[in-house]
Amino acid sequence: MSGVHRSEIHGTVRKLNEFFKVDEVDVSHMTLGGTMDRQKRLIFERGDSVAVLLYNPDADDVVMVNQFKAPALIARQRDNPKTQDGWVTEAVAGMIDDGESPEQAVIREAFEETGYKVHKLVPISTFFSSPGGTSERIFLYFAEVHSVDKTGNGGGIDDEDIEVIETSAHQLLNQLEAKKIEDPKLIIAAYWLQDYIRKMKPLKPSTVKFQFVKKPELIVGYKTGSIDDVRDVSIWVNSENTDMMMDRIIGKTVSARIRYRGAKKENENTIDEDTIQEALRGVVGEGGHVRIGTVLSTVSGMLANPPWRVERILHVATVEGGPGEGVKADLGNLTKCVKNVLKRADFENNRLWRLVFKTYLRSIIFPMLGAGDGGLTVESVAENLIPAAIDYLQNDPDATLQQIYFIALKTRDRSACERILQAKCVEGILRRVVEPGNV
Repeated sequence: MSGVHRSEIHGTVRKLNEFFKVDEVDVSHMTLGGTMDRQKRLIFERGDSVAVLLYNPDADDVVMVNQFKAPALIARQRDNPKTQDGWVTEAVAGMIDDGESPEQAVIREAFEETGYKVHKLVPISTFFSSPGGTSERIFLYFAEVHSVDKTGNGGGIDDEDIEVIETSAHQLLNQLEAKKIEDPKLIIAAYWLQDYIRKMKPLKPSTVKFQFVKKPELIVGYKTGSIDDVRDVSIWVNSENTDMMMDRIIGKTVSARIRYRGAKKENENTIDEDTIQEALRGVVGEGGHVRIGTVLSTVSGMLANPPWRVERILHVATVEGGPGEGVKADLGNLTKCVKNVLKRADFENNRLWRLVFKTYLRSIIFPMLGAGDGGLTVESVAENLIPAAIDYLQNDPDATLQQIYFIALKTRDRSACERILQAKCVEGILRRVVEPGNV
């Protein structure tokens, strides 16, 4: 990109002041030859707008809209004068109202057009829609939504006539490859989604360890792959809601996998005893409700057997919500949740019978608390969880654990863990343990 050349606006006259606005701008700019060139230009003054690609990972669907656009009909009739098709499938989009931030505008537009309530936005890009004719900028975002987030009907407001379209991410990327997407916002977002999904693919099982420089017997690290693949870790941490209700057996969350693997089964499809969930309800009480940061300890059920050999499950309340609202995590609570879990692990290790028989719990593994349905990004979660764990091992004189791990299910999780742990190596606190991967 070249350097900035001097330019100046001498005056502006509004030539059209209807729904669309056209200004005549008297402007001069420095040419490549070094002279000033002054001219008048007509500019379509539209203001700024927003757009968002909504992705539902539960169904692997993208949420888009289909609308009639008169300019699209005119353009298509240049190719085929007989066509009557003026409908365009595009990313959710709209203008930024006076007094709105781009983030506020995109949350409003997403709900009005699709009925989905957006909790967390990821900026993709800000770009000019057509800089040769209009000053409009488009603020493009990505947002994950879940089925519980659809609390409205969508379809637009007032005289808007909007069809909500939910299609698989695979189909959208096929359309991208076949060059069948006409909306530039959707094209940019689809390329971004393609890379995002690649980073979300499950990893093969492995263990990555970092030891403390001054206390080499202490380990912090991460294990890639599913929680199902973790072996020989004494304590598994289960992230729960404030009602301490584990996810359904058929769910894809860590809570669901712990519940399923810990249950006593006649076969893979028949649950005889919902061991861990029943133990959890027994601890919290029927209809019980706990505060964020509460940690409850239960048996591990069938997970106590090979190949897992889990001794305890520590359930920590990290998310809360209400009827029709889904659940939500607060980033500010994560450090407290980690410290409370680690203190509970110390409590378990200080039970008299463990002290007598020296059967200590030496290792623990955390999921990315709040990064699933809780709506937090993996990166922000890692920035809170991992330093809290390092601080515990490094500075707590009552610490009894020797190894703390985090689950890195996908490439994005691994990258987040690596970035934090490598930074601690640069600081001289940790060093990587070089050894063949273990599960």
